[in-house]
Amino acid sequence: MLLLQGFIFAILVFIAWQDFKFRAVYWWLFVTLLIALTGLKITHSNWQTLVYDLKCNVMFLGVQLLFLTLYFSIKEKKMVNIFHSYFGLGDLFFLLSITTYFSFFNYVVYYLISLFVIILMSIAVHILVKSASAKIPLAGEQALLLMVFMLVDGFVQNVNLTTDLGLINYFSL
Repeated sequence: MLLLQGFIFAILVFIAWQDFKFRAVYWWLFVTLLIALTGLKITHSNWQTLVYDLKCNVMFLGVQLLFLTLYFSIKEKKMVNIFHSYFGLGDLFFLLSITTYFSFFNYVVYYLISLFVIILMSIAVHILVKSASAKIPLAGEQALLLMVFMLVDGFVQNVNLTTDLGLINYFSL
């Protein structure tokens, strides 16, 4: 299992490097990440749970993309394809490739925390570096944050990204 986690970390580093350097990522890295994370999830869970989490996470992501499309379409007063200028396909492929690994609530928590942290980092970079690009390497930054989440999962006893039990117990009164 440690070998698989090391392989996943190498993929995540490669995704981050490519996204930061070229603002593009090889598509096969996302497929490889999907397969590796699916294998890791199966070591913690079963196929039924994996399929259930996959369905919930993909539906959540679909709703997010629908709302983004509606928001920008209303803002621009015409139908907008968000993948032309607002959201990269690599970002979508990354978010899809991690859907099998996370339980539903953990996926939502990761999604929200990663976007919040990335927004704060982008604001800080824009303030500190006036010539900084307005484009955000979302997949690359989320890949690095996924590594942090997986390290926390490995070292903190009551954290398990593949099941919602830890979150449910944490938030229950």
